[in-house]
Amino acid sequence: MGRSIRGADGGDRLMALLPRLCIAFVVVLTVGYTIAGAIVRPNMYSDSGWGFVGWYTHDRASSFNHSLGPDHSDISREVESFMSTWTPGQHMLPGLVEDLGMSLGLAIIVVVAIFSVLGLFGWFALYRAFGFSVQTTSIALAIVACTRFFNLSFTNYSGGEVLLFGVAPWFILMAWRLRELRWSAVLPLVAGTAVLVFAKLTGLIVGAAVVGGAAICGDEAWRRWDTVRKLVVAGVAIALMGAIFYFTWYTRGATAASIPAEVHRDGLLFYISFGVGSLWSSALSLLDLSNYLFLNPGRQILQSGDAVAYAFFPLAVATYAITWMRLRHGYGEYLRFTYSISAAILAFFLLMWLTGASISFEERHFRIPSLLLFVGVVQAFTASRSWLMRIAFVAVAGLACIYGITSFATRTVANSHYPMGDRGFRQINASAEAVAFIRTIDLAGPDTKKTLIFLPSPEIALEVRNARSWSNHADFDSLKTLRSQVYRGRVDRLYVFLQKRLLSNGKADAILRSFVDYSIDGWTMVPLGDLVCFYQIRS
Repeated sequence: MGRSIRGADGGDRLMALLPRLCIAFVVVLTVGYTIAGAIVRPNMYSDSGWGFVGWYTHDRASSFNHSLGPDHSDISREVESFMSTWTPGQHMLPGLVEDLGMSLGLAIIVVVAIFSVLGLFGWFALYRAFGFSVQTTSIALAIVACTRFFNLSFTNYSGGEVLLFGVAPWFILMAWRLRELRWSAVLPLVAGTAVLVFAKLTGLIVGAAVVGGAAICGDEAWRRWDTVRKLVVAGVAIALMGAIFYFTWYTRGATAASIPAEVHRDGLLFYISFGVGSLWSSALSLLDLSNYLFLNPGRQILQSGDAVAYAFFPLAVATYAITWMRLRHGYGEYLRFTYSISAAILAFFLLMWLTGASISFEERHFRIPSLLLFVGVVQAFTASRSWLMRIAFVAVAGLACIYGITSFATRTVANSHYPMGDRGFRQINASAEAVAFIRTIDLAGPDTKKTLIFLPSPEIALEVRNARSWSNHADFDSLKTLRSQVYRGRVDRLYVFLQKRLLSNGKADAILRSFVDYSIDGWTMVPLGDLVCFYQIRS
């Protein structure tokens, strides 16, 4: 009897210490990610590269969020355009930190660390506001801190994803506390959505869904006349959000929602399976893990990720059905709030995909609703009396944690082998020889703007500080698209960098021929590791 009592006391003390241990673990991980990122420095996805290419011309542009690039009808001139495809937060915030005197690579780490910590505090406060215990909340955040999506931007800067992670929980917390939806709530909700959009364009969808969820999450909302008033207030707020976004942003250039793409061959069946599965997988980066296991180019097992999407669907339905059954009595308002938000965001993406919008099939689009749902899943499974449910949860969460931490270590080691760019971040798509060569041709002087350096990916263009530069997306653009691009006019010095592999698939020839006022036989080629440079200099 004495042993069992002592054992129980020891177990109780361990459970009492668990929240502190989890929080300490989160702190250690986040500090470790930050230190490793600051020492090794991150690389950058091309989406973020586009933003920075525009950012470095903003001092010559006439208005906020405008950038300069070559005029396709005469490449010796520049034209100005509104940067509509990506929101300004991803490049503006690191750019402002860089202006304080540090390299861009280090500035990225500073911004990523700030928004990661801001997000951790925000999700902690939000989960507690939903009524979950410190223990459940700390377990959820300890798991989140291990995941691939959380540590990704410390090695591969993903732009708006980390910014949205940092600001979304604070907006949702505000909406939760304003869920009575008095008219006084309209202004802060609209202003808060503007902050979400500044972080990432899909913040508009999150904001609208959260406001709608707040209107219908109350007990027996369908039977209360007060719900009609809430819906009217929510409708006015959402209409203001949409109108402001439409006239100040959407009509001024292309976004993923306005660029056409092909509809998936399985149509709605695939979209529903993928969307519902992503609501389940995104909080743990399980689809990323599946892609690593089954679609790795070196040992590809599946032809596509469609089978994974279909496999995740029943797992998601079962998980959220169990969560609803176990929490419906004690956390009914939380469930209605989060499930309605998730349904609204899912409906939006289904509509976009069905109408042929070029929105990729990536689980990151569903990360915010997935994180909202995740704390409920943690509560439902860890508090279950069924050892099978607890083991299933530990197995899935444990696998996600192991994958997340090991992938961070792998990416950090890989980054250490990539060449360090002039702005202090790692160039994943440019060889050291190419980076060095750019520095020899990118010389300051009175005639520097008569040099145009054309590159096959926008983050490489950030190596150019003095000359004019531009980029296409040679890796992702089709051969048909590249052949349709035409650049007229001439400059004194034109350099065109290409990946060496493009020489054999016709893309290099298509890009060189796109400069129609240059003889195809007049190019001189310089090999630069994995890249080659073609140039023509006017005497």
